[in-house]
Amino acid sequence: MEPALNSLAQGFPWLIFYLLVVTVIYLVGIVIYTWLTPHKELKLVQDGNMAAAVSFSALVISLALPLAACLVNKIGLFDVALWGTVSLFLQLFLFRMTDALFRGMPERIEAGEVPAATVLAAFKIAGSIMLAVAIVG
Repeated sequence: MEPALNSLAQGFPWLIFYLLVVTVIYLVGIVIYTWLTPHKELKLVQDGNMAAAVSFSALVISLALPLAACLVNKIGLFDVALWGTVSLFLQLFLFRMTDALFRGMPERIEAGEVPAATVLAAFKIAGSIMLAVAIVG
């Protein structure tokens, strides 16, 4: 029992540090995404737009997956911060590419087209899974 408690005592502060680093990167990613998105997705969600809710939910999941992969292969705190930041920018690039592939998507989300938002969400999550697996290598 004592080795387990010692392990917890030594590892818990690092757990908090790692969680803080990825949480900051995660929140910065959400902020940058909302700045880059031509429509005000959070406002649309608050107004009950289901398409915006689907799209934003995909963002929430998609940004978390590569960051989780960074934690799987962690060497140290700086390593997680570096790879987490790189994964954030790659993820935002993938989102822009997905948006370019599906022209007119902001207008369709604003109009509440759930099927279009669902397909967009699937592409974002799929890209995120591929990025996460590439990070884990």
